[in-house]
Order: sequence, then C-alpha cells, then structure tokens
Amino acid sequence: MTGPSRLGLADNMLLLLQQTIEHHEPELLSLARSVGKLPLTEADREALRGAVLSEFLGSGLDSGDEPTPYGLELERLIDALGHC
Repeated sequence: MTGPSRLGLADNMLLLLQQTIEHHEPELLSLARSVGKLPLTEADREALRGAVLSEFLGSGLDSGDEPTPYGLELERLIDALGHC
C-alpha cells in the first residue's frame, strides 16, 4: 500500500471531477475539492475513481459500448486518479 500523495489535475479535469462527484457521490465532494491541495490516500483515490466510473458507465458510452468524447475525458480522469 502506498502512502498519501498529491494529485495535480488540470483545471478542466478538476471541474469534471467535482461535477461527477456532486452527481454520484455528494458525500465525497469535500474530498474532491481537496484534490491537488491535500495528500490523498489510495483509498481516497479509489473512492473518487468509483464515482467517475459510475458516470462513465452511465453516460460515457455510445449505443455500441464505445466511449464517447465525454467518455474519453472520464477515462483520462480515471487514469489520472490511479497514477499519482
């Protein structure tokens, strides 16, 4: 298990994260707002990734189960949350 780490995301990714969290896991909103400001544990990152994954599965795929442009943004966010 790794220790806490800071996650630097571009402003547009931070906004996407906060909007997604607000929609799927509002109890994690204070955590989402701390991204880039405070260290996140692996469990914190996994909780955020789970909410983004819910959004991806609900709104990020087309009728053929291929990622839409929005889905690709969500995939990048999921990757960023996992690689810090």
